[in-house]
Amino acid sequence: AHPGPACYRKGGPLTITDANVFLGRIRPETFPSIFGPNQNEPLDVEATKRAFTELTKQVNEYYADEHKSQGKSGDVRTMTAEQVAYGFVCVANEAMCRPIRALTQAKGYDIAKHSLGCFGGAGGQHACAIARSLGIGTVFIHRFSGILSAVGLSLSNVVHEVQEPCAKRYDSSQLDFLKQRMDALRKRAIDGLV
Repeated sequence: AHPGPACYRKGGPLTITDANVFLGRIRPETFPSIFGPNQNEPLDVEATKRAFTELTKQVNEYYADEHKSQGKSGDVRTMTAEQVAYGFVCVANEAMCRPIRALTQAKGYDIAKHSLGCFGGAGGQHACAIARSLGIGTVFIHRFSGILSAVGLSLSNVVHEVQEPCAKRYDSSQLDFLKQRMDALRKRAIDGLV
């Protein structure tokens, strides 16, 4: 990933990976020293801590400003850096639950009768919480689950999709216009691939 998470030492933003590092869900000492501009450094836990501390300060300043602007009295809500990092995890978990719900519950399937298959390098860190949120009682973690995303990526077709809105009526009088727009879209798609 470039620049990747803040802990990758390339100036990247805070990500779910950083949240997992910050919360101790990733053990940095088990990672190879492949990070930084020369790809020879370990994960930067301190950069992650600094970034979450700064973000927490911004969140708490926002709460204080909102409290003040609403004329409220009493204690101002504050969060710890751990709570902010855990918020990242909760948002990520919910983002992974939504498509599962769309493919199952929204189509009338009883998701509780199914198992959740786990894959990807961080899949195991999120699978139980996702299963709990979805009401699934069994999580299947294949012994190669950590590399299944990489295998899938290596076997995937490379695509680049483009689109644009069009309010024209689809009829024979618009064919020249539509052909022109399709040619432009095709060129953008090809340019995006090469």
